[in-house]
Amino acid sequence: MKVWSKTQSLLQSKHKLYLLTVVQSKGSAPGRAGFKMIVNDDGQLFGSIGGGLMEYNMVEKAKQMFKDGIVEHFTIEQIHKGGSSASSGMICSGSQVIAFNYLCPNDLPLINSIRQTKQHIKLSERGISLVPSSKKTNFQQISPNHWSYTESIVSKPIAHVFGAGHVSVPTSQLLTQVGFDVFLYDNRDDINTFESNNIVCSKRIIDYKKVLEEVVIDFTDYILLMTHKFTEDKLLLSQLLTINHQYIGVLGSENKIKVMFEALHAQGISMDKLNKIHAPIGLNINSQTPDEIAVSIVAEVIKFKNH
Repeated sequence: MKVWSKTQSLLQSKHKLYLLTVVQSKGSAPGRAGFKMIVNDDGQLFGSIGGGLMEYNMVEKAKQMFKDGIVEHFTIEQIHKGGSSASSGMICSGSQVIAFNYLCPNDLPLINSIRQTKQHIKLSERGISLVPSSKKTNFQQISPNHWSYTESIVSKPIAHVFGAGHVSVPTSQLLTQVGFDVFLYDNRDDINTFESNNIVCSKRIIDYKKVLEEVVIDFTDYILLMTHKFTEDKLLLSQLLTINHQYIGVLGSENKIKVMFEALHAQGISMDKLNKIHAPIGLNINSQTPDEIAVSIVAEVIKFKNH
């Protein structure tokens, strides 16, 4: 939703802008369908549709539209190999279709609605509109001047981080930077890393024994355990494994994880459930410092989310 937030801010400041959206992507194209970028009337840029020469050309196209005073909603195909009139100048062998949608301050009510809705949006030669959520996300090019693209307004994924120690601070920062809403919990009220972590959406001191009473976790949410005690990780897992979730990972050594799993299995938790836990959490990049460990953790979360 960052692009919509920026769009809202620019329109409130009386700017005009072109919203560039990748509506179709094939092969090794630099940017998936749904990637968005803003080019406003004073040349300010925000977001990305994949980078490189292709993006540069599309930005220059938008700037020229402003210079010429042209207000249109249209698509441009970019083929990333030579020998085509639609060649982007790149050689990665994929192709993209980029939609250009013009927005002005009069469109502010629409953008306000988009930021508040969970419906789908439709981009077309007529502009941008909201459509019922029953519509499928797709792109249709009926003719050069008749096209449409629909996509869902997706809320940010949520990450619940249990444990507010030194690793949780950079982990929270990285998760936020890659698009997560982060909720932080600890059972200690006297640690400076809890107080100093101001990037999270919410931080609370809770009773780990009553985690399911104190924390609402949806089946699409991500759970990261990095408490300061083996016993607290085990206590949390014994409760969290009884609910549905998208992802759960536990920070710790291989020996700690082995002993903890054995104890949980002895309590009646199946090995099938235990084997679905990402533990030790993080990709193996020989990380040493809290910042490096956070990189490995968030990299694994991204890999899982985008698989």
